[in-house]
Amino acid sequence: MKRSITTCFIVCGALFFIEFGVEITVKHTSSLSHLVGVISAQGVDGDEEKPEDPRPERKLSYPSQEWGIQLDKITAAIEAEEFDSAKEMLDRQLERTRRWTDRELAIFHQRYLDLALLTFDYELALEQAEKVLEYREDISYNTEERVLWTVGTIYTRDDFEGQDFEKALDYLQQNLDLKLDWEETSDDYAFIGAIYNFLNDFYKVEEWMLRATAKAIEEGKKVKSTWWEQLWQAYRVLADELMDSPTERDSYLQKALNLSQFLVLSEIEEKEFWTKMASDYAKIAAVATESNEDAGPVGLEAYYTIEAAYHFGLYEEAGEYKNVFSVLRVQGVENRAAMVYKEGLDLEIVERNFDNLFEYGEALYYSTDLERAAEVYEQAVDYKEDATVLQTLTNLHLLLDNFEECISFADRALNATEGELGDETDQARIKYDKGVCQFYNDDLDESETTMEELREEIGNDSDHDVLERLWNSAGQYLDLIKAERKRIQYKKDVDEAWREYEESKKRS
Repeated sequence: MKRSITTCFIVCGALFFIEFGVEITVKHTSSLSHLVGVISAQGVDGDEEKPEDPRPERKLSYPSQEWGIQLDKITAAIEAEEFDSAKEMLDRQLERTRRWTDRELAIFHQRYLDLALLTFDYELALEQAEKVLEYREDISYNTEERVLWTVGTIYTRDDFEGQDFEKALDYLQQNLDLKLDWEETSDDYAFIGAIYNFLNDFYKVEEWMLRATAKAIEEGKKVKSTWWEQLWQAYRVLADELMDSPTERDSYLQKALNLSQFLVLSEIEEKEFWTKMASDYAKIAAVATESNEDAGPVGLEAYYTIEAAYHFGLYEEAGEYKNVFSVLRVQGVENRAAMVYKEGLDLEIVERNFDNLFEYGEALYYSTDLERAAEVYEQAVDYKEDATVLQTLTNLHLLLDNFEECISFADRALNATEGELGDETDQARIKYDKGVCQFYNDDLDESETTMEELREEIGNDSDHDVLERLWNSAGQYLDLIKAERKRIQYKKDVDEAWREYEESKKRS
C-alpha cells in the first residue's frame, strides 16, 4: 500500500508542477505595458473599493522616451525570435548604467529574465532575477512579486539541473510575505503544498493543501482534483508513518476516509475517488486485523465499495472487471462473480482467452452451475489443451451423466501436453473416472480394460492413501462388471426362455 501511494504522490506532484510551470514563461506577444506594469499603480485597477495598501509607498520614476524606444527594439527582436540580437541589445544597454535610472535598469533586467525563460536558460534567468531584486525599491510590488514567483518556480523544474525545493520555498514564501493578504490565492498555497510533497513533509502538505482548498472555496472556484489527491495522499502517508502511535494513525486514516467519502459524494462518477474510498476501508480493516482488533463491518466495506462502483457503470477496462470479479470471489459470492465475468466477455471488454475463460468457468463451478461451467471450460480448452481443465471436464461430465463426453475428455486429459497434472494420483483419478463413465455407458469390456490397467499401474502394495482407495474402488467396479455381465446374461436367458414359452403356446 505504502509503495503505491508514494508512487502516486510523485506522479501527481509532477503533474502539478507541469500545470503551474507553464505560467513562468512570458508570451512572445507581451506588450510594453505588460512588461513595465502600470507604472504608477500600487493597488488594483477598477472602481471597486479595496482596503488601503499597508505597505510603504514606492516612488517610481517614469521611464524616459529614449528608454522606451530601446525597449521596443528589444521587444521586437524577441517577438521575431531573434534572441541573439535581443541579447546583444540588452547587454549593450545594461553596460550604459549612467544613462539609465535604477528603475529603467531594473526593467531591462526584467526583460532579460523574460528572454532567458523563452530560451530555457534557467541559470541566466536566475542571474537576471537577482539583478531585478537588487532594485526592489525602484520597481512595483507587483513586479517584485512576479519575479519572486518566477524564481521559485524555476527551482522546482525537472529540466533545471539546479532544482532545489528548499530555495523554491524560500522565494515563494517571500512572494507571499510581500503580497497583500487579499491578493493571496489558492494557487499560491497549493503550489507551496506541492513542494512540501516532494520534500516529504506531509504535515506541511496537509497544512497548505487545506489552506488551498479553503481559499478556492472562498474564491468560488472548483477545487482542483490534484489538490484533493495530494491532501488524501498526505493523510495516508502520515498514517503509515504513525503506525507506532495508534491514536494519531487512526486519526489520519479516518481523515483519509472522510475525504474520499466526501469526494465520492461530490463527484459520484469519478471512479478514482471510489478506488480511494475502497483503499481506505481496506487499510482500516488491515490495521485492525494486525492489531488483533475486530474490524467490524468496515472489513467488508472495501468490497462493497468496489462492487457499488461497478453497478454505477464506472468500469470500462478489463483490469477493473477482473478486480470486481476477484473481490466478489473473496466474498464467496461466486454466482455474482460469474455474472460480472460474463458481462465483461459479452461486451468484449475482457478478452476471450484460455486464462479468462478458465477463471469464469471456475466461478461457475463453485457456484454449482455445473452445466454452464462445463460449457465454459470446453471453450477454454479450445485455446489450450490444458490437462488440469480437461481433468475437471472429465469429472464434470461424469457428474452430469454425460458419459460419452466424460470418456472423450478423459482421453484428451491423459494425452495433453499443456498444463500440469500434478503427481500420479491425478492420472489415476482420470483413468478411474474414465472407467466409471465407460461402465455407465454400457462399455463393459472397455471399462474392464481401463480398471485392470489402473490396478496394474497402481499395484496392490501402494502406501499412498488415495492410490490405495482408487485401487480398491477399481476392484469393486471389476466385481460390478462381472455381476453386470451375469445380470445381462441372466436377463437374456430369461428373455429366451420366455420367448420359447410364448412360441410353445402358439404351437399347442
